[in-house]
Amino acid sequence: MTGSGTSSRSSRPPTEPDSPAGPVEVPSHAALAELLERHADFAPAPLAPEVRVFRARGLVEIWEAAERLASRTVPPPFWAYPWPGGMALARIVLDHPEWVEGRRVLDLGAGGGVAALAAARAGAREVVANDQDPWALATARLAADRQGLPLTPLLADLTAEPAAIDDFDVVLCGDLAYERRVAPRIRQLLVRARNTGARVLIADAGRAYFDETGLVRLAEFTVAVPKDLEGVRERVARVFAMQGEG
Repeated sequence: MTGSGTSSRSSRPPTEPDSPAGPVEVPSHAALAELLERHADFAPAPLAPEVRVFRARGLVEIWEAAERLASRTVPPPFWAYPWPGGMALARIVLDHPEWVEGRRVLDLGAGGGVAALAAARAGAREVVANDQDPWALATARLAADRQGLPLTPLLADLTAEPAAIDDFDVVLCGDLAYERRVAPRIRQLLVRARNTGARVLIADAGRAYFDETGLVRLAEFTVAVPKDLEGVRERVARVFAMQGEG
């Protein structure tokens, strides 16, 4: 394992398939479930107790366990935590179920799936959880299955397949402005979704490359976060709606 055990999404390492620290083949359903049982709590999400999520008890502990399971170095297990932006999106969706009820919802960069789970709980017709990390999608699917919530995983870099976003009625995006070269591509994808008629909800908890231009602030939440992951004990997560852009 590289790093000291303190990590933040603003310094997230690259996860391209050709990177030595890139995506690692996901373990079996049973093996992942056992890993999470040993090293994470499955409990109501902060801000959104209507859904339950996995939350690692310690970053180093679960990271080392994941490496033992994979028999190789793996990227930080961001999938083992609900991120503050995702929790803020979950809360806003649960407070406004009419925004997603009966609609097709995409959670872009879903991670462990807290926002996607909330959309399913709020009555979305279909919820697609997208991520480039298969461990994240497997964790989100496991959480959904345990609660009887429908969830469709989508392993893809949608910035390379932008047309895939055109079929969604609602797009959720939390805490993805953490890397300089990626943030503009995410923004372009979200603009495309908004301009094709989707409701686009974005949450950010102080990530380095977040751009508030063209967004309308809907809500703000102070969220407790694990210090060994974030370097602080709480973050302020803000939720925005995207206006149409040319």
